[in-house]
Amino acid sequence: MKPEMIVVPLGPGSPDMLTLRAAQLLQDGAYRLVLRTSRHPVSGWLSSKNIKFESLDSLYDEYEDFDQLHLAMADWLWKEAASGPICFGVMDPLNDGAVSAVRKAAPRNGHLEILPGTGTMNMLLSRLPRGFSTDSGIQFFSASGFISDNHMNPDVPLLITELDSSLLAGEVKLKLLELFPDDQKIVFFCPAGEDMPSARSIPLYQMDAQKKYDHTAAVFIPGTDYLRRNRYTFHDLEQIVRKLRAPDGCPWDRVQTHDSLKPYLVEEAWEVTGSIDEQDMLHLADELGDVLFQVFFHASIAEAYDEFSLTDILSAICRKMIKRHPHVFGKNKNEHDKAEAEPWEKTKWRETGVKTVGESLNQISPALPSLKYAAKIYRKLAEVPGCSRAAEVIFSDIQKNLNALYDVGSITEKKMGLLLLKCVELCYAVGWDAELLLHRQSEALIAEYQESESSSGCK
Repeated sequence: MKPEMIVVPLGPGSPDMLTLRAAQLLQDGAYRLVLRTSRHPVSGWLSSKNIKFESLDSLYDEYEDFDQLHLAMADWLWKEAASGPICFGVMDPLNDGAVSAVRKAAPRNGHLEILPGTGTMNMLLSRLPRGFSTDSGIQFFSASGFISDNHMNPDVPLLITELDSSLLAGEVKLKLLELFPDDQKIVFFCPAGEDMPSARSIPLYQMDAQKKYDHTAAVFIPGTDYLRRNRYTFHDLEQIVRKLRAPDGCPWDRVQTHDSLKPYLVEEAWEVTGSIDEQDMLHLADELGDVLFQVFFHASIAEAYDEFSLTDILSAICRKMIKRHPHVFGKNKNEHDKAEAEPWEKTKWRETGVKTVGESLNQISPALPSLKYAAKIYRKLAEVPGCSRAAEVIFSDIQKNLNALYDVGSITEKKMGLLLLKCVELCYAVGWDAELLLHRQSEALIAEYQESESSSGCK
């Protein structure tokens, strides 16, 4: 038998909101009627008319994850549809995770029809109290969909439906608190019962402390721009940078170029390493923010000259990471095995067309600090058999170079540069970062002198 299913919108509450066709199908004995949940006002109307129906309420207790719950619902529905046509009743098909799962799981020979109906969003928004509006647009989520979504824009009002428990309301609240203050005024739409849902304004922190919840409960959060928040998003930073570089923005920011910002990017990167050394995570978060600001700053400058955009930056790094990790993003086991056996450098060679170690040396940026530059050269040379030397051999070479400096009675720049290069090689051989090592020792020198100055009373 060809599996057949028709999805019927039950509407946001009262049975009066059912469309004529939806009401007819719910009463049509030709379909096996299954409701997503019996906790909907229409179930009482069905019972009053002696219309038999089933619900998927029992599945809610079996799954803690909504994605798994929706997949289980879809799997059960299509298996049952193989024995006879099913009428699946949900509040709002356009915003229901189970309906999305039903679409994806539909068998090739299956027939699926989704009826239009009274929109939950329009009905709820029509009942907003005075002082709340959707002039800047609206974002529409089910509660379970909102928890798993990472693209919420706090500038634009939110409507979140299907708050069927205080536990789920609490999870939604915690995510909202990542961006909104706990006393943010929101609108809570009480469960509809047999009538239209009532709406009242409450502070955000009370969202999970209401008397009743069910499938028809919802919440509206007004949009709040970044100047009225103290938690922010990537979009907020993008707007802030654009404002700084606008004609009425900051004169200093407006005149900056890629070249003029180079020293600041290097400085911010080093301050990140310093905060890591300090093991101060709050300081690290702050310094990483400074680096991120530099990225957005360069993107803003580039956009002004049609060079590239922030999307180009994100696309480049995403594309690169996907290509260089086929063992994570690959489509088959052979790609996984090949990637795990292939060194990172070889993966980059395939991307750029490099065929030899000598060619790969040209990929090292000469703009790197000298010690980093030298260390990267040694790392690439280590891939050539015979080029890697033991620490003892390098140490002996350093001693010879030191002796040679005094044998001739003078110190030349070339000999001193060679000595420094050998020291970097020794650091690489024993697994140390020469750049960080010298930086730390320089800081230790400052501290040592300051301590000596303090103890001697010199000023």
